[in-house]
Amino acid sequence: MEWLSQILRPEVLSLLIPIVAIIGAFAVAALNAHHKHQERIERIKQGFNPDK
Repeated sequence: MEWLSQILRPEVLSLLIPIVAIIGAFAVAALNAHHKHQERIERIKQGFNPDK
């Protein structure tokens, strides 16, 4: 568990928290875009025009 004590040091956490937050924000945005795309594809398959 030596690696855990090194990660939990304030100097390391001050770098890891923003990095994880940025990666998380991009992941949420990508999942949201994918979900909207899937909904659009389903509307097209059902015969609706999603551009109107």
